[in-house]
Amino acid sequence: MKKGMFAFLFMLVLYSLSAQYSFHKVWDYRYGGAKSDYLINFCQTEDRGYILGGSGNSNLDGDKTQANWDTTLDKEDYWIIKIDSVGHKQWDKRFGGVLQETFSRLQQTSDGGYIVAGDSYSNADGDKTENCRGGFDYWVVKTDALGNKEWDKRFGGGGDEALWAVEQTTDKGYLLGGYSTSGVSGDKTQPGWGGYDYWVVKIDSAGHKEWDKRFGGDGDDFLYFGIQSKDGGYLLGGISNSDTSGDKTQLNWGGYDWWIVKIDSVGHKQWDKRLGGTNVEYFRALKQTKDGGYVLGGSSYSNISGDKTQPNHSGDLDYWLIKIDGNGNKLWDKDYGGSDADEIKTLALTNDGGYLVGGDSYTANGNGDKSENNLGLVQPWVVKLDSLGNKQWDKTIFLLGAEYIANALQTTDGSYIVGSLSGFGVGGYRTQSSWGLDSLDDYWIIKFCMDTFTSIDNGQQTTDNSKIQIQAYPNPFSSDLSIALKGENIHEATFTITDAIGQVIYKREESNLAQGYTKVLDLSYLPNGVYFVEVSSGGENMVKRVVKE
Repeated sequence: MKKGMFAFLFMLVLYSLSAQYSFHKVWDYRYGGAKSDYLINFCQTEDRGYILGGSGNSNLDGDKTQANWDTTLDKEDYWIIKIDSVGHKQWDKRFGGVLQETFSRLQQTSDGGYIVAGDSYSNADGDKTENCRGGFDYWVVKTDALGNKEWDKRFGGGGDEALWAVEQTTDKGYLLGGYSTSGVSGDKTQPGWGGYDYWVVKIDSAGHKEWDKRFGGDGDDFLYFGIQSKDGGYLLGGISNSDTSGDKTQLNWGGYDWWIVKIDSVGHKQWDKRLGGTNVEYFRALKQTKDGGYVLGGSSYSNISGDKTQPNHSGDLDYWLIKIDGNGNKLWDKDYGGSDADEIKTLALTNDGGYLVGGDSYTANGNGDKSENNLGLVQPWVVKLDSLGNKQWDKTIFLLGAEYIANALQTTDGSYIVGSLSGFGVGGYRTQSSWGLDSLDDYWIIKFCMDTFTSIDNGQQTTDNSKIQIQAYPNPFSSDLSIALKGENIHEATFTITDAIGQVIYKREESNLAQGYTKVLDLSYLPNGVYFVEVSSGGENMVKRVVKE
């Protein structure tokens, strides 16, 4: 037992010291019609598939099975698509009226259905059952598990509202968040402080309003994200150029700063924080962490100043990440970017307690924190960080033209999904042509693994040509595990798999190996847990840590 535990600890140390990351594409798919369709957001579903949401003005063509409500096809409707775990479309639904709808967010609900949110300018027509209050209003649609509408609700005042956030709450209701120019009118019960204010609306499981609250200062305040916190309250995040006034208790550092507002379960403000530098910041994402704090993501023009402790890479936008505790006190901040503009659009928690940030990168050549050149003008760029915000790897998603990220997340099997607005057809990682002209947009998603290669030198002299690396994927795995060898002059190898206490569960010698050899093992019989794959060849030993789920 002691010998086995020592072997386990030795392998773990070697793994941590020698890991290098390698991209492995699993699949990609395009979804669209003959006109423009803009993927905005998606999430993984309980069946390990995905629900995709955006706005589109395509008619009954391509992947779209319902006609647009606006017959002139210059107005957009919500368009959601359900796909399975390997990207095959299961169904799609269009929701809208005869005027304009702009999709923002969607989420699978506790009953297996979906809540779909955005804003609408349409009156009661098409799928919409209530007239507008003023200009644009919040509009939410609740569906069942097959996308059939159960109810829809409009919320607004006499001015304009833009809905950006929706979150199902523990009481099975929903928090809606965005910004508003309305005074006391319609569904809005508090006067505005300045131009735009944060506006949150709490509704029950059937869409009936329970309360609404306005938060703002004497300038413009734009809410982009709201989540329920572990204490039953809510954390709201956006940007503000208001100084100390209204609900805002700290002076601005520069143009727009991030503004975080913590409220209790019935909307009463508990505290607020301003975070920024002396230039302009944009806010895009907010997640609560396991320690009760929060991680915030967005972009910054600022150099070292105010709350920003790291220099800007380009003088343009950089990714900017901040970790705060449960009371809003800053713990650390990190800046990531290259020589041109890099703008965060999405942030996800990862299975190892770290973070995946994604955005749009104009940095054409690999420099700064960016390790790869762009293929097109603008490319989705994702960065994997550990729990302290330190970079582990980054990946440019290669596409032909100006392509903009919609979302990025880690899947339940440990892989990654990135979605984009893609309109330039086959090229880079995209393998399907557009439904319309190549200048129009489709939904596009790619699934990939970032596997770790490990190479352990036994102390003997080796050359670059004889150096061997191994790759094991998918990781985590559920049944089949592929073990790929990299390197030249590999003719024979011994494959060994041990469990977490060093017990050998598989060992086999292979000879007459072809270059680029891959061995596939059916390990479905193994219990879930941590395993170590060791390959010995030519006097070298390579170890890879894998997880079975």
